[in-house]
Parts: sequence; C-alpha cells; structure tokens
Amino acid sequence: MKKILFSLILIIMVIVVAGIYGWYKFITSPQAKPQNLLPQTCIDQEMGQPIITSLSAYQGSIGDVIEIRGCNFAGFEGDKNVWLENEQGSKAILYGTLDSTPKLIKITLASPLCQQDNSYSGLECESWLELVPGNYKIFVMPWGQESNKVDFIIN
Repeated sequence: MKKILFSLILIIMVIVVAGIYGWYKFITSPQAKPQNLLPQTCIDQEMGQPIITSLSAYQGSIGDVIEIRGCNFAGFEGDKNVWLENEQGSKAILYGTLDSTPKLIKITLASPLCQQDNSYSGLECESWLELVPGNYKIFVMPWGQESNKVDFIIN
C-alpha cells in the first residue's frame, strides 16, 4: 500500500513540476511577450507618435503577409513603411501595400531587403539584408519618429 501511495505522489509531483515548467516557458517565450506588453489603444493624430498595438502574427516565413495595427503610421507623402531589425542591429525596410492606412500596414515578408529607404532618391540599393531564421524587431518610423519595437520570429 505504501508503495502505491508513494508512486501516486511521485506521479502527481512530476505532473505539477512539468506544468509549472511549461507555463514558465510559455510566458517567457517571444510569442507570448508581444501580446502582453503592447499598448491596447492609441490616438491617431497628425504628426503623432507612432504606436504599434498588434501584429496579425508574431512569427512568419518569407512570403507571408503580416498586418501591423496601431496609429500614426503615415509618413511623407502618406508613406506606410515598416522596418525590421535583426539581433545584430541591422535594419531593413519593407514598403506597405497600397491598401495600407495610417492605422493598418500590410507587408509581405521578402528577402533580401534594402537597408535604406531609397524610395524618393531613385538610387540603387547599396546594402542588402538577407532575412534568415531568427529573432527580429518590427517597428515603423514615419517622419523620423520611431515607434515601439515588437518581437517577431522569422521561421
């Protein structure tokens, strides 16, 4: 009887420890962090501070369409551009689709990406960033005002 009771207690302890470990791994994972830390609301105003409130996905692959929601995304001439930053601090630009708005930018993950915005200069891109699997930050920067940065994983 003592042997059965000891076995049951041991099984219950293993289940509890595994549950605590799984919960800890989830709340500390990059997928869990963005939803917990992002502002829930923002006010769209002319030349206002850009704020990202959510992404349609917090991880993706080349070719995936990602929607960035928030406010104050419109820059010069109404541009809606998104920046990706890798773990080494290298940044590259993604241009929002034509149906993007000051509160919603749609991008398609592509690679390689230009590391400077040449959209008005007509110059060729001099430096490219190849997107490889790993951790990135997504942010917008209209009128030189950088938004909050949101964790994103490229598979």
